[in-house]
Amino acid sequence: MLKMTKTISFVFLALVMFIVPLAGCGADSEPIDINFDLNQDAEGWAGGFTDLPVEYEQDSYQLDYGYVDSPLGGKALMLSSMNRSDDTFMFIKKQLTSADGLSPNTAYLVTIEVTFASNAPAGAVGIGGPPGEAVYVKVGASAIEPSPVDDNGFYTLTVDKGSQSEGGRDAVVVGNVAKLVNDDFETYELKTLANQDNPLEVTTDADGNMWIFAGTDSGFEGLTTLYYTEVNITLEAK
Repeated sequence: MLKMTKTISFVFLALVMFIVPLAGCGADSEPIDINFDLNQDAEGWAGGFTDLPVEYEQDSYQLDYGYVDSPLGGKALMLSSMNRSDDTFMFIKKQLTSADGLSPNTAYLVTIEVTFASNAPAGAVGIGGPPGEAVYVKVGASAIEPSPVDDNGFYTLTVDKGSQSEGGRDAVVVGNVAKLVNDDFETYELKTLANQDNPLEVTTDADGNMWIFAGTDSGFEGLTTLYYTEVNITLEAK
């Protein structure tokens, strides 16, 4: 009987030693949620423009970016451009680091939810395409910083975002800027889009860094002005 008791005790101790490390692994793999309320602060986000000539004329393209008052109240990151190239990409970006809980050289599934104010009505007619449905919203993530680079006199992006309605290696299309309620250009509405059904897989660099970006790839050859108010990010280690 004593021998049986010792055997049971040994098996129990072995199970405890096995289960405790597993519990620790589960805690380490909990998703990381990072939320940016841009109504309160710019939170270090920056803006940029690509897919246009390096020597563009500002009077023609009307590029504009800033942390300004939102037409719906509060503050927002404003991006605006006249799409003379029929392909202008305007975007916001932010670097995440180990201070945000990211680990070095780690693969994550990345979900990005972005909220912005748009005045483009659904079903409207525009040059090159409608001002709502032809302005495609993309979210992206990469270990490489998404920045404009001079490619034979034309600004392209350092990461692969795809072209207009098509995503790329580092970005996916999540919708467009068409409003859901009002059918006029005078009223702004908030719209929220996310890639929860199509997460991006990104590996951090050796320091645990990753870049997040969101923007619009436009086929509408007119003026688009958007106000970004919120970005929510979820990262799940693979």
